[in-house]
Amino acid sequence: MSIGSCVQQHHNRPQHNRPQHNSRLHLLLAATAALVVASPAAAQSINQFVGFGDSSIDSGWYRNNIVNGVPFAGGNDKFNSLFPGAVAEGAGRATSSPGLMSSELLAGFFGTTAIPSNQPGGTNFATSGARNNEINAKGDGFTEAVPTVTQVNNYLASTGGVANPNALYLISSGGNNVGFAIDRLDPAARAAYVTQAAKDEVAAIVKLKAAGARYIVIPNLASSFGNATQWQLRGIYNDALWNGLAAAGVNFIPADFNGLRQQIQDNPLAFGFKTTSVNDPACEPVVDAAALLCATSKSKLVEANADKTHLFADKEGHFATAGQKIVADYYYSLVVAPSQISLLAENPIKTRAATIELIENQIPISQRMRGPLGFNVWAAGDVSRLKIDQPVGFVGESATPTMVTAGIDTLTSGGILMGLAVSASTKKPSFSLGGSYRQDEFSVSGYTAATLGPLWLNMIGTFGALHYDVNRVVPLGITLQQNNATTNGTNASLAVRFGHNTISGSVTHGPVIGLTLQSVRVDGFTETGGGVTSLAFADQTRHSAVGVLGYQASLDAGMFRPFARVLWNHEFASGNRLVTASLTSTVAPSYSLPAVDLGKDWASATAGVAVTLGKGVTGLASFTSQLGQDKVTTYGGQLGLNVAF
Repeated sequence: MSIGSCVQQHHNRPQHNRPQHNSRLHLLLAATAALVVASPAAAQSINQFVGFGDSSIDSGWYRNNIVNGVPFAGGNDKFNSLFPGAVAEGAGRATSSPGLMSSELLAGFFGTTAIPSNQPGGTNFATSGARNNEINAKGDGFTEAVPTVTQVNNYLASTGGVANPNALYLISSGGNNVGFAIDRLDPAARAAYVTQAAKDEVAAIVKLKAAGARYIVIPNLASSFGNATQWQLRGIYNDALWNGLAAAGVNFIPADFNGLRQQIQDNPLAFGFKTTSVNDPACEPVVDAAALLCATSKSKLVEANADKTHLFADKEGHFATAGQKIVADYYYSLVVAPSQISLLAENPIKTRAATIELIENQIPISQRMRGPLGFNVWAAGDVSRLKIDQPVGFVGESATPTMVTAGIDTLTSGGILMGLAVSASTKKPSFSLGGSYRQDEFSVSGYTAATLGPLWLNMIGTFGALHYDVNRVVPLGITLQQNNATTNGTNASLAVRFGHNTISGSVTHGPVIGLTLQSVRVDGFTETGGGVTSLAFADQTRHSAVGVLGYQASLDAGMFRPFARVLWNHEFASGNRLVTASLTSTVAPSYSLPAVDLGKDWASATAGVAVTLGKGVTGLASFTSQLGQDKVTTYGGQLGLNVAF
């Protein structure tokens, strides 16, 4: 009885064709780029799991028949006689009970479920023994198995032909087609058969994508294990499947199950396994597909904790409990990685806001106090707190950015302030999933300020060079895979603010309006050190156009000049951008998923005081907090000193 596609593959690992990168600098967006045209992406969010395929992800399709008193007659006589009793004791999945299938664990990461679709509320259509487009005859596998293509059609029929765009789709199929070809077909007909089986799966996935599916995980078959015939046919199937999807224009997440299996095989002790042989399973091999009966009186564990120390549950290649967790962890890492890495381009947007705020606070001091040489020199530091949350299942970060800035400026004969400043900033955000990255930026700013009666205008242009050291940690079972990389980037911005001052005694107050254009580019990079979890990421660009509208006031109290500013901020640029990733463990199509998309509106408030410390010497202290932006919490303080010469 062949019911699983969890079995084996891999010998020569092809080298991944890594994307070519360059470090060319880019100029700031023109003002007309303030409104960036939306891409086809949408903010990442997963609210449902939908599964299609065979026993590799079946979470208990046949259990429902037994629970409802319907006899199961899909296997051979011995299996059929043992199955009801095993289900009564909690079995019925193709793993060692009470462990969960990878599909159930993967769904759980996003706060949803993988209940079999023949149960109320179920969305996992996978059935053990399924081939792609054929019903099994007796002796070919479970005769009650629903073909994978039919599963997809059944799902779309249940939804009126519309696929949930925020569902995570996992399609794991084809292993039973390879088994059928070996067991039932003449050798000359095998390659054509498995190729057609792959084409059938491709057609179903194309239909699913056309109906609206966006997150589609497609693992390969384990083509590096078993005998030479299995290697060949699984390789043929894998190539036809992934290449066919790429040719059809389907953006899918390729999962290198074969490479994952090889990584476990290469270092079993690190994963807690004392055996990774399919011939040494965790469950007693009383019948074929004993995993569906395990661990019960019908098929006991061969020893205590065998579900943790044996990779396989049975001789058909179904993973036991610990192996299922590793598979789920791996698939999960592929789904969340692009959003996680998108934070590298998101962070400089916030860092630059602090630079602009710092220079804005120094401009009034330099305008007010001039020394005999006509120059002001100043320095200031900023320490803040930044936290970015994510939807359920996705990876956020938290960091404490720090920055120091020094500037010099002078007044022209026409009363226009002209200045130059240099800044150095650093932060080391920690990922909520584990790991972190360090972002260092060195930037140069040119600024000017002018007044014409009650009207005023400030302009700040900044260009910065970014450097990143990335450590993306991926849990795989009991291991932590360290994915390391370095890359560079650039950050260019232009901030314009103007307003009107009304003087009421010692109080100066008035409205503020402005716009900050920004363009952040992060060069592509390739991770190393994490084996199958290491990915290559293409260049990414984040454009921003933030408009501000608010009010500010200051008080001239002699030695002390307190001030406050309240602004409403709106991001005009589209946040619908994609981040592209590629596997490094095997040749596979790249895939693109949405970047983090933060709230478009928020308030910011600044309160501070300038203090005259001596002739031509002014100290500055301020605190800024941002309120109301979806997924973002940030606040910080600045200290500075301005000296007029």
